This record gives sequence, structure tokens and C-alpha cells, in this order.
Amino acid sequence: MWILKRKSVRTDSIGTDSTGTDSTSHVSEEVAPTPRARVGLYLLLVLSVIWIGPMLACGSFAPRPTPTPQVPEPGAPAQVGGSTQAATPTPGLLVPTPTPVPQPTATFTPTPVPGTAIVVGGRARIAAAGGLNLRESASTSGPIVTRLGFGQVVDVIEGPVVADGFTWWKIDDGLGNIGWVAEGDGTDEWLSPRIGEAQPVNRPPRVGDRVVVTMEQGLQLTVRALPGTEAPIMTRVNPGDQFTVIAGPQSAGGFIWYQIRSDDGSVEGWAADGDGETRWLSPLE
Repeated sequence: MWILKRKSVRTDSIGTDSTGTDSTSHVSEEVAPTPRARVGLYLLLVLSVIWIGPMLACGSFAPRPTPTPQVPEPGAPAQVGGSTQAATPTPGLLVPTPTPVPQPTATFTPTPVPGTAIVVGGRARIAAAGGLNLRESASTSGPIVTRLGFGQVVDVIEGPVVADGFTWWKIDDGLGNIGWVAEGDGTDEWLSPRIGEAQPVNRPPRVGDRVVVTMEQGLQLTVRALPGTEAPIMTRVNPGDQFTVIAGPQSAGGFIWYQIRSDDGSVEGWAADGDGETRWLSPLE
């Protein structure tokens, strides 16, 4: 910006006007600013820009109020950039979910139908025609405890164990003998789960047994008042007759004697159970 000073200079009359009178003319001259004045003008211009620029940009130097953030109420929509947005639910206290402990899955083991398979806790019948060896261990080399008679019913208490080419079961014959017997040889069945109807078995009777006379047809079994061949005869009974053992055994005269009684009580006395080869009194199992 330039500031010009106008300087008036009066000059002498150099002529006359149309009226013939002298005229005086005024001449104006433009005077340029001095260098020092220019520097001042520059400084003033710079300061003006520095001062006026922020005012134009910001409006004024008055401090603007700091906006106070508004905390939205729970569930209220939030404003972002002038637009309203749905409030994000504030998560509550997280409760840890217990980790499930895997439980063992029970394995279903079907229970065999009675009479179809030998099972521990069940009963079995000796099916070997000539009887079956009861051994101390599950082996063909195990010492023999006794020989079980054909048809005898035993309690199965342990097994099976496979050894020496056989399947072995531990049994109790109910007479104090416990040991191992082979189930069979792969062709013949020696120990059968099929108990079936009660039938005569080749074993010594015991008190409480139901027994049947198994003498040959045409022969009779003598019942005496006391054990022994010299004791008085009470009666004679036929093959197939059944009794209950109420006492015994007693050894006398080379025989083993048992006291028997009929269901109606009409017969009661002592009878020998056999001669060592043939069994005269056989338990029903």
C-alpha cells in the first residue's frame, strides 16, 4: 500500500484568462514515500496479516467452551457424527461356565438267557457220561480233587480260563469240593448250562436232598430201622420212588447209609446209597 502526499505549489501567472485578467495556476505534485516509511509500512502490513488472519479463520480469540461429554443412560441410543445409533448393550458380569467332565459310557453287556450259556454265579450240569474230573488248577496237569458224577449240578464261581486247549470253569459241587473243570473238548459237551428238569445225578446225597430210587427194575431197596445190614427191616421200596434225606451219612456193614422219609411220612428209615458200582439212591437235580 502506498500513501501519497499531495503538495500544492503555487506558480506565477503566466498569462491572462479570457477576461484579460491575470491568472494564477496551482500545480499538484505526487511525492513518493521515503525508504524508512516503506519499512514501517511493510511491518504494519505483516502485523495486520498476523493479527487479522486468525480472527478471520477462528472468528475471535475468545476461548471456546470445552464440550462436556454426555454419558448416555444404559439402553439409550448413542449419537455418532450427528446420527443416532443403537446403544451397544453393556456386558454384565461373566459367570464362568463349568467345563463338563466326560463320563464313562456304560457298555451294555447282554445277559445270556438262562440255560444258553455258562455264567459266573449260575449253575451248570455235568454232561460227561463217565463223569468229569475236578482239578485244583485250570490245567490238564492239575491234581484231581474228585470225580463229579454225570448229571450232577454245580455252582459256577469263576472263569472262563483258556489253557491246554480247553476252556475251564471253577465250580463248587456243594459237598465241600471246589476246583476247575473243562467245559468240553470241542466235540462233546462236558459241562452244560442246560439244567432242565430235575433228574437223577450220580453223586452222594446230602441232608435236604430230594432222592429217587435208581435200582434196576425188578429189584427193591431195603429200608431198615438203623444203619447196617443186621438192623430190622422196616419196608422195601421200588425204583422211581422219591424221598427226602433227613440224616446221614453213616457207615456200617461196608455201606454208606442215609435216613430217608416219604412225603406222607408212611416210610421212614435207613437205606444204603449203593454198592460202589451202582447208585441205589440218587439225588434229583
